[in-house]
Amino acid sequence: MRKTLLVLSLLSLLAFVACGKDPLEEALEKRAGGGGGDVATGPALTATLKGKITFEGTPPTPKKISTSSDPGCKNPNLVSEEFVVSDGGLENVIVYVSGGDIAGKRFPVSKDVVTLSQEGCHYIPHALTLQVGQPLRIVNNDDTAHNVHAWAMINPAFNESQSSKGVENTHTFEKEEVLLPVRCDVHNWMNSFIGVFSHPLHTVSKKGGAYEMKLPAGTYMVTAEHETLGKQEMMVTVAENGSADLNFTFKPKA
Repeated sequence: MRKTLLVLSLLSLLAFVACGKDPLEEALEKRAGGGGGDVATGPALTATLKGKITFEGTPPTPKKISTSSDPGCKNPNLVSEEFVVSDGGLENVIVYVSGGDIAGKRFPVSKDVVTLSQEGCHYIPHALTLQVGQPLRIVNNDDTAHNVHAWAMINPAFNESQSSKGVENTHTFEKEEVLLPVRCDVHNWMNSFIGVFSHPLHTVSKKGGAYEMKLPAGTYMVTAEHETLGKQEMMVTVAENGSADLNFTFKPKA
């Protein structure tokens, strides 16, 4: 009889473990979630938003940048990336959800490392996005020294030397900030722009001005922001497992 009770107790314990979490564990997860959804996974990104950032008119001719002052740059054909237009589309535009049904939603912080590299004495990529708390790896891939200067206004700024090829540093940002410029004090033509967000609903326009992002179903305010042409905002609704198109057009300033 005693053996039978022991077996039944063990089976009950196994069933409890298989079917549910420890109550303390559940309480801690609920507290961490703060009522904004499952903090471990966040809302399901079942909808797709895509579109094109168009540049209206004749794009400015990229400015030639001389790197002859530093032989370590090894980039005689460097040009400015302020306006990169291909197939009528504007690249390096940061596109992100800025309002609407994003309120109250909480998302886990991505553990993926975002890399900003210095190659040929210019930053690659020219524009990037990441989440608050997501690691940013900044690496020197040149045979020369660089000075990485983040001109943050909301987050703590940093200014650090990378004296030789292979040197790298990793940073995280504590608060949302758009646009956060990064420059090199050694090579004053070097610049990159970062968008920091509390959620993963952001991206950067690529070749041809195309962009695409996954997001939960809902109605959102979406912002497209360029380093010199400013920003535009539009509302869009995306359905569960659906897709919506949202296009922006930027004009050169008078």
